Amino acid sequence: FTIFFYFGNIVLTVLSGIAPKATSTANATSTANATNYIASRCDPVLNFVQQRGFGALSIAVQNWTAIRCTQHKALLNHATTENRLALPAEPINVPVRTAIKFSMKKGKQKSVKTVLTRFYRLNWGIWIRTKAGRHNKLWTKSSARKKRLREHVFCNATQSTLLDRMVTKYWKRRRFYVDDPYEPYHSREEFMITRRKPLP
Repeated sequence: FTIFFYFGNIVLTVLSGIAPKATSTANATSTANATNYIASRCDPVLNFVQQRGFGALSIAVQNWTAIRCTQHKALLNHATTENRLALPAEPINVPVRTAIKFSMKKGKQKSVKTVLTRFYRLNWGIWIRTKAGRHNKLWTKSSARKKRLREHVFCNATQSTLLDRMVTKYWKRRRFYVDDPYEPYHSREEFMITRRKPLP
């Protein structure tokens, strides 16, 4: 009870000392300025109480400090905007597609399904993909741009290595299809590393 009595005396002393100043200021300025003046003078008192080590009052003081502007404005019949603490922004969920090396049932590696639907692997080790936005707002794009969007592009070496790790050996084997449009691109004889046939 001594602590609460001491804290009440401090608040009353400070408020009694600043009451004439707040009244004179309110006559010259608006009620909002007086409210901010009173709230700014109460901050040192609250900080002093917290620094004295009153652990029982620390939570109550913090809660009062967080809503002090709203309470003072309500007391002074100043129903305008309320000053509240900004809520923390929600964390951005980054998509993660973890490659399963050992499944729970058979203990085998699993392929990531999104890799198989978005990318295609050529026989000489590179992965290809389509361009982003090839179906979006086509009425605003020129014919030359729509032609470029229908093309396929290569993934770089780092991306190809990552995609190889995300699929099983089943999808790395050579496959033969009837009228395969990618048939001319499965071999790359002009490059030294991907060459299969010996030089003449």
